[in-house]
Amino acid sequence: MKYFAGSAWIVAGCVAAVLSTAAPVGAQDFEDWQADELRTLLQAVGEARSGSRDPDTGTIEYLPSYMQGVEGVAYVPFTLLIDPSVITSKNLAAFVVVAAPTDAPVAGAEPAAAVFENGFYAEVNKLPSGQIRVTGALQSPGGEHDIFIALRDSFDGEAPIESTINPVTGQPVRSAVVPPITLLRERVTIPDFWTGELAISTVFLNESVEMLSAPPTPEDLAKFPYTVGGARIVPRLDDTLKKSDTLGWVFQIYNPGHKGGMPNITITYEFYEKKDGAETFFNRTAPVELGPGPAGMLPEGFDVTQATLVDGQNIPLAGFPVGDYRLEIKVTDKEASAELTRDLLFSVTE
Repeated sequence: MKYFAGSAWIVAGCVAAVLSTAAPVGAQDFEDWQADELRTLLQAVGEARSGSRDPDTGTIEYLPSYMQGVEGVAYVPFTLLIDPSVITSKNLAAFVVVAAPTDAPVAGAEPAAAVFENGFYAEVNKLPSGQIRVTGALQSPGGEHDIFIALRDSFDGEAPIESTINPVTGQPVRSAVVPPITLLRERVTIPDFWTGELAISTVFLNESVEMLSAPPTPEDLAKFPYTVGGARIVPRLDDTLKKSDTLGWVFQIYNPGHKGGMPNITITYEFYEKKDGAETFFNRTAPVELGPGPAGMLPEGFDVTQATLVDGQNIPLAGFPVGDYRLEIKVTDKEASAELTRDLLFSVTE
C-alpha cells in the first residue's frame, strides 16, 4: 500500500464570520457617472428578461463555484472569461441578475422580481490566451435560475457626448454615448446547502493561496470573492499541470453530524491513472480524521456549529508519470452515517 505524505491545506477554518459578510450587494459605492453606466446595463438585462433582446453567444464564459452562504442561500463566486473583442477599455462595468427561469416571456408583462441583482466595476486583466478574466460573486437560494450578466466598456467618468433630436419636441438632446453592451443568459442549477444533509462545496483547484490575518470585509469580498476558510485563493482554470507543479485543492464540509459540537469525519484521497479507457489505482494520501481523540485533528472543545470544516491537500507532482488522472475524494460522516464522493480530473505533462 502506497501513501503520499500529503500536507493538510487547512484542517478547520472558522469561516462563519467570513460568510456572514459574504454579501456582494452594495459592496461598492458608485459615483453618479457609474450609476448612469450601470443603468444602461440594467436596461439591457430588462430587455432580455422581457424577450425583446436576444442574448449574445460565444463571447462570455461563466464559471461558477458554490459555497454555503448566509442563512438559506448559496454564495457563488464566479469567473468570467470574456472575448477581447467585447471590452476595449481598461475598466469594465458589469451587472448581474439572478431570476426565476422563464422560457417564454409574455410581451408587455412585468418580469418577476429578481432573486439577486448587483452591479460592479472591474479592471481588465488579460490572460496569455488573450481572454479577459474577471471575478465576481452572487448569492441565491438553491434551485434552477436564469443568470443574466451584462458587460460594457467604462468611460471612467469621461463619456463622449452626442446630440440627437427629440422626435416629440424637435429639440436637440445631449446625452452620453453608450458603447456596445454584451449580454449572457444562462440556465443554472444552484445547490441547496441548507437541507441539513451532509454536503460539500465546490472542490477548488488552486493556482495560488494567500492566508488572511483577519476575516475579510464586504469590500474585500467584492474585490476577491474566492475566500475559503480564512484564505484567499486564485482558482486554477486549467486542469493540466506540469510535473514541476504542486496539485493543490480545498473544499468546505457542511451539515456534519456531531456530539456536542464535535464531528467525526474521515476524508480519503485516492488517485487513479486513466489510460486506454481504463483506470488503475495509483496512490493515496493518509486518511484525514476530523474528530476527537488522539487520531482526530480537532482540538478539544471544537464546536462545528460555530465553524465550518475545511480540508485540502498540496501534492507535488514530480512522482506522477505523464498522463491523465482522477482524484477520488470521499467524505465519511460517522456520526450521521452519511458519505459523499467527488472526483477531480487533471492531467500531468512534462
